[in-house]
Amino acid sequence: MAAALSAEKRLTELRPGVSAGQWITLLERESVPGGVLRQCIHRGFGLTRFCADLTGVEYMHRFTGPFAGSGIRFLPDTTAVKVCSDQTLLAVGPKVGHCRIAFDHLILASGCYERPFQSLNAAGTRPSGIYTAGEAQYLINCCHVGIGERAVILGSGDMGQILARRMVLEGKKVLAVIERNSVCGGLPKNRRDCLKQYQIPVILSSTIASVHGEGRITGVTVQNIRTGEEMRIPCDTLISAVGLIPEQRILKGLSKDGRFPDWITLCGNCHHVHKIVDSVTLQAEEAGIRAAEKISSSNATNNVDEKNH
Repeated sequence: MAAALSAEKRLTELRPGVSAGQWITLLERESVPGGVLRQCIHRGFGLTRFCADLTGVEYMHRFTGPFAGSGIRFLPDTTAVKVCSDQTLLAVGPKVGHCRIAFDHLILASGCYERPFQSLNAAGTRPSGIYTAGEAQYLINCCHVGIGERAVILGSGDMGQILARRMVLEGKKVLAVIERNSVCGGLPKNRRDCLKQYQIPVILSSTIASVHGEGRITGVTVQNIRTGEEMRIPCDTLISAVGLIPEQRILKGLSKDGRFPDWITLCGNCHHVHKIVDSVTLQAEEAGIRAAEKISSSNATNNVDEKNH
């Protein structure tokens, strides 16, 4: 939304009198805009952007209102499948069917996907009760579903710490946060407000060696990476927060010597993982301005009605 609004504003400046919103199409695979912010009910957003301590939902609403009134084309429930070298994009959705969209410039703001627990090759079974941090957050905050009573969290980054606190606030027991490094990850603010304030134990230099349970997880074996010493922790929930991978898969085959064509701009977490959403917004707005200036300079006004810019 930040990229689209910024592009619309800059196009309006460059081409007064033109309905700039109609030059821009925003695709969204969910039914409403907002992305992961819709499930972030904790504070810490907007400190630099708005000089306010907002929840993720409140931060999101700073953009949904202006976006709704911008006139920008919005295609919800639409998944981008592949970007092609002829500057077209394949998309699918219940409203658009299977379609091909032509464009002059593409801004990719697809965020990240989570590294799954299975990627760690831990021994044992794969019973129910194992979640990524994003899945757990969505189920708790958006679906109001209880995911377990006694949890172990793998990964002490910001997401792992925030989920640990959320589980405690839900009345659940967080038995331990496991971290493979010798120091706790995440921002100092989260370590203070999440782990220390709620006295959540952290086990450093360790990882989960195996999972136990049939049907439902019953425990994990935690192994010290340095000494090899193991301990078993009974639990009914395992949440993995072991990293994010920038989502660039729809651009497969377009990179040459590590660079994408100049008609593609990446912004936000699909470019690199940002520490705070404020910097995501800043990069997105800069991407919108650059895209608008490229479109305007190319004098691509003759096919406004035929092409999604």
